[in-house]
Amino acid sequence: MSTKSDGPKTVAKIIDVASRLFAEKGYEHTAVHDIADEMGMSKGAIFHHFATKEDIVEAVIDEHRKRLISAAETVANDKSIPVSERLVRTAATLQVKDDAGLQMVEHLHKPQNELLHARLERVLLSDATPILAEIVREGVQQGVFDTPYPEEAVEAILSYSNSAFDANRIVLFNTHALREKAKSFIWMMERLLGAKEGSLHGIKRMFRGL
Repeated sequence: MSTKSDGPKTVAKIIDVASRLFAEKGYEHTAVHDIADEMGMSKGAIFHHFATKEDIVEAVIDEHRKRLISAAETVANDKSIPVSERLVRTAATLQVKDDAGLQMVEHLHKPQNELLHARLERVLLSDATPILAEIVREGVQQGVFDTPYPEEAVEAILSYSNSAFDANRIVLFNTHALREKAKSFIWMMERLLGAKEGSLHGIKRMFRGL
């Protein structure tokens, strides 16, 4: 990403405006001149800070990634929370659901934002896996979990949840079907981690309407 160090406030504003426009119109339907018009700037002024539209997209994704990962790390590092509950709470912070006043994440599941949604989830999978795996390792040491492959188990859980509970699929389920899917997910998660049955029941709070 090409930015100039003399305009951090302008860069932050560009990211904010781009986040909102990408959310409302979709990445493909948002041009650099739309961002410039919204800010009362010229396209040249935008390109003074970002070399390409793709650089703006990367900055938008990185901004949301940093927010979610920072929240996850705060919870993950709180040793006052029991391991099983800490795993649940940390996973909950990684849900792509808050809009931070920009309405970006709220709209990520819309068809026009499929590209941004997929890219953010890939980044989160990469960054979140070691955070959650460290909690699992701690749980193994405490006898709460029993798995020889903490990182791989976490990767499998995150990959499955991203696919099984994608918003485009969830809308196809009625309430009963979604509850059953959530129960099966918790069952699978407990077995992958070698956790006591029912110990990860708190995961249910991550499913709206359950």
